[in-house]
Amino acid sequence: MSTFPQSDANRLSRHARLAAFACRATGIAIPAFVALFWLSGHATGTAVAELGLPPGHTLSSVQTGAALVFSLIPAILTARALFALASCFDGFASRNWFGRAQPRALSTTGIWLMAAGLAALATPTLIGLALSLNAAPGQRVLAFSLSSDGVLALLFGLAFWMLGHLWTIARNIAAENAEFV
Repeated sequence: MSTFPQSDANRLSRHARLAAFACRATGIAIPAFVALFWLSGHATGTAVAELGLPPGHTLSSVQTGAALVFSLIPAILTARALFALASCFDGFASRNWFGRAQPRALSTTGIWLMAAGLAALATPTLIGLALSLNAAPGQRVLAFSLSSDGVLALLFGLAFWMLGHLWTIARNIAAENAEFV
C-alpha cells in the first residue's frame, strides 16, 4: 500500500485553498459586474438594440430595475454554486480528503449550477418582455434564446450533482468494507 507523500499533500492543500478563494472571489465579482453593467447604463442601450426596439425607445426606472433583477438571478445562482464549490475545496485545504462535507458540497454545487442554467435560458425572454412593455402594439418583444452557456451550466450542474452522489455512495461502501477488515 502506498502512502500519500507529504509534499503532494502540502501542494494539494495549497491549491485547494487557492481554488476556494478563487471561487469566492468570482462568486462576488459576477453579480457585482452584472449590477455595475446595468447601473452604468451600458446594458440598457445594448439590450434595446439587441431586441430591435427603436433607438429612441424610452424606459422607465421600473423596466430597467426589472431587467437588472432578471439579469442578476442567474448571476446570483452561479455565485451560490461557486460558494458551494469553495466549501468542497475547503475540505481539501484542511486535508480532510475523504470527509462527508465535500460530496455534499459538490452535489449542492450541481443543484445551484443547474438552477443558474435554467435561469440563464429564461432571462433573455424576461428582459425582452420587461424592456418592451411600454412599446407600441406590434413592437413588443417576445424573444427566445437558447444559449450554450445555459445548456452547459445545466449539463455541468447535472454532472456535479451526480458525482457528489456517487462520491457519497463510494464513501458509504468504503466505510462498510472497513468494518469487515
